[in-house]
Amino acid sequence: MEEYTYNPITKSTSLPLVLPRMPLRPPEPGSALVLAPRKGPLLTIRHGEAIPAAWYGSYRHAYLVDTTEHRLVLQMPLLSQDPAFGFPSLIRLNCRVENPAEIVVRGIVDVSAALRLPLQRMLRQVSRNYDIGELHLAEDALSESVRVFTGDDAIRLRNITVELVVDGDEVLASGRRYREIERETRLMEMRRERHLRMLRKDGAEGLVAEIMEREGPRAAYDIIASAEREERDELLAAWNKMVEGSHSEEREPWEFLQAERALRDRLTGGSAAPFGGIRSSRLRGSLAVDAEQIPSRAPSRVRGLPHTRAEDTNE
Repeated sequence: MEEYTYNPITKSTSLPLVLPRMPLRPPEPGSALVLAPRKGPLLTIRHGEAIPAAWYGSYRHAYLVDTTEHRLVLQMPLLSQDPAFGFPSLIRLNCRVENPAEIVVRGIVDVSAALRLPLQRMLRQVSRNYDIGELHLAEDALSESVRVFTGDDAIRLRNITVELVVDGDEVLASGRRYREIERETRLMEMRRERHLRMLRKDGAEGLVAEIMEREGPRAAYDIIASAEREERDELLAAWNKMVEGSHSEEREPWEFLQAERALRDRLTGGSAAPFGGIRSSRLRGSLAVDAEQIPSRAPSRVRGLPHTRAEDTNE
């Protein structure tokens, strides 16, 4: 049966000078009698041993000491690698009194209190090498460090084990938070997979449809208009660059012609914005220049291109 502590001195008696009717008797099995003489060192009498001068007042005090083995449990905190965190621990061990006289000399009346400080000092030398997250590794190392520890000449120890424990409420709270994180992570993965399927199937238009469902038609309209505006600005910048480079001697006329055709196809074709943009035709504003609106100027080397920069008057 496990105990938290015990008092090894079960009985303490002052002795008179003469014992005519109450002679000293040898101790029972599992105990030892420690006698304090009038002069000299303590005398230890074990079960079956005779007591010298049992009828006379040679002794001033008698102590009955428990020498049976006890299974104890000690609770102590052990610091981790980070001093802000610790390992709550349970130390289980078997102990018995080896030297009853030493128990009396030291005045040990609480075995757990006597063992706590040396055990804690020894275990902290090991626990401080492990982080709070390395609980299982620390537990194995601590048990190994005390496996061969046998105590001292007063108290003998054996079967020492170290268990690092976590508070029950903390376990429940941590488990609940863990499950919540796992659930939220799975939901995020499900949403992400759904969005990926939608984008692979419908592309940007599917995303716009999702935004319209959540935020309304105005939000979807603004997104489409913004995409078309950015596309128009890019085409306008490309057209101006092409006009500026029309006189460059580094390019052949056929290269410029190909670039002009590609850009004109983009200008006159459908918009790359979702759903083809918000305008029915790309040829609106200053980008759609009618033939009669082109100023009469000297023709360019490439298909009569005017030497003017296009400006977007829609902005």
